[in-house]
Parts: sequence; structure tokens; C-alpha cells
Amino acid sequence: MKKLVLNLLFFTSSIGLYAQDAVNYQTPPKEIADLLLAKPTPGVSIDSKAEWMLLSGRNSYPSVEELAMPEYRIAGLRINPYNYSPSRQTYINSLNLKNIKSGLNKAVTGLPSPLYAGNISWSPDEKKISFTHTTRKGVDLYLLDIATARATKINKYPLNTVLGSGITWLNNNTLLYRVAAKPASSAPPKPLMPQGPTIQQNLGKAAPSVTYQDVIKSP
Repeated sequence: MKKLVLNLLFFTSSIGLYAQDAVNYQTPPKEIADLLLAKPTPGVSIDSKAEWMLLSGRNSYPSVEELAMPEYRIAGLRINPYNYSPSRQTYINSLNLKNIKSGLNKAVTGLPSPLYAGNISWSPDEKKISFTHTTRKGVDLYLLDIATARATKINKYPLNTVLGSGITWLNNNTLLYRVAAKPASSAPPKPLMPQGPTIQQNLGKAAPSVTYQDVIKSP
């Protein structure tokens, strides 16, 4: 009996040690990883004259860090309260310009790294392209000059893109965009104590009972 107890103790301690060792994310074999993480076909945006093409690359899946960002669910919206943007987005992580007539490729310079771009929009004369870049603390607005293939940040205050991009070209040289009036850190703290009790009633009608997950399962 003593030998059996010792074997069980060794077995359970071995499981505990193994569980403590496997605390990091495990990766599949290289062949599986290459298959799952293969880059999707780049997105394409072409001007009306069929002269310039904007190629936008994306990752196959969002990172664990992106999925771990906070999310508020309000009236059907999914909001990241840290940066006033929709949560769980698929971002553009690379931008390149290609001249269709000459076949010349231009790598866009001035981009932040890593890039989390979105909301691509051409200017009326199609000589510039605006796009957003989302960070942990806010959304920035960038302007890409087609002639120089250089991107420049133009906003002084973070944008509010909760309800659409909020960006409009007024003319070839003027952009109208919506900004966050106050930083996310100025949100009032949530009180720990509720104002009153939670009350439920069915008013004499049949109603399904709530299924509780954390009930006592044994005597």
C-alpha cells in the first residue's frame, strides 16, 4: 500500500512539474505554421486613371496581444476604451505603391513600425492617400504623398473612430476628421458598490431559469 501511495505521489508531482514547465504558448511544426501563417493576397486600390496601385498587406490572424485588448459592448458596438476605436479589427501591416504603366514599385517610407493601418481614402485629385494607424493609446491620421511615396502623421490629437472613420476630404488639400475630446484615461472610475439590489420578476408568466456556472457540485 505504501508503495502505491508513493507511486501516486510521484505521478501527481510529475504532472504538476510538467504543467508548470508548459506555461508559454506552444508552436506547431514548421510545416503547419507556414500553412496557417501564409500571407493573404494583398488588397488592391487603384486610382481612376489606372496609373497608381496601392498594395496593402495583412496578417493571416490577429496577434494574441491584439485579442487581449479590452472591449466594451455597447448598443451592438464593440469598442476599445483605450483608444476610441472598434475592437477586434483586421489591420493593414504593409503599404506599397506600384506605377501600373511603368511597373515600378515604390516602398512607402515614413510608416510606423509595427503598422496597424486602416480607413484608406484617396484625395479628390488622387495625388494623396489618407489612412489611420491604431496604437494602444489612440488612433493617428497619416497622409501618403503619391509622388514621393512618403507618409506623414498630420493629427495633433487622437482620432475617434468608434462610429466610422470620421474622415472626409473637403478638397485636395483639406481633411476634416473627428478627434477624441478627452483621453481615455479621463473616464470616470466604475464604483465597486452598486446603487441598489438586483431585482428579477416574471409577473406571473413562465420564464426560463438562469443556469449558474459556479454552483456547488458535491456535498
